Amino acid sequence: MLSDSRLKFKIRRATLDDIPAVMRVNLESLPEHYWQGFFEYLLDNWGEAFLVAEINGVVVGYAMSRVETVSDPTLVGLPDSGSSRVKRILGGVFGLGWRVGHLVSIAVLAPYRGMGIGKALLSETIRAMKEVYDVDAIYLEVRVSNEPAIRLYEKFGFRKVSIKKGYYRDGEDAYIMVKKLKPVTM
Repeated sequence: MLSDSRLKFKIRRATLDDIPAVMRVNLESLPEHYWQGFFEYLLDNWGEAFLVAEINGVVVGYAMSRVETVSDPTLVGLPDSGSSRVKRILGGVFGLGWRVGHLVSIAVLAPYRGMGIGKALLSETIRAMKEVYDVDAIYLEVRVSNEPAIRLYEKFGFRKVSIKKGYYRDGEDAYIMVKKLKPVTM
């Protein structure tokens, strides 16, 4: 961790020119990698929630999200019951459901962790999802072994709602974590 207090970071909306730097951060920070077109697709469609953190003009972190319509009640923080399974099936057939934000990926280069950059990216993502995209909730997947990230998400009000077995390419499970932004009902 760099502890020089003169290092100030800035959070801003990503641009197309940032994609190579975001891809570098992704490659150096996470085992999950995406193709360039995926980054561009998220930027084109949900650019207000595609953020970068920079220090002295260099991208050192990012957060990228999308908006989805889901019929799974657990993704808005509701319990999954027998009647909700029917709603999920009908929602899938008829396109009914809740509007949710999906935090697809967030990463900060290792030397810059512990400076509050991840917190700032997450805070700004939540703000954009709430104010710009007007979603009911935000959800994310996180490795069950990634305790620092889990603690950060919990501090922001995310809670574990389920586990996806073998979610990651290496076979590790993921927690699904949800933060409600609005009161929702069945």
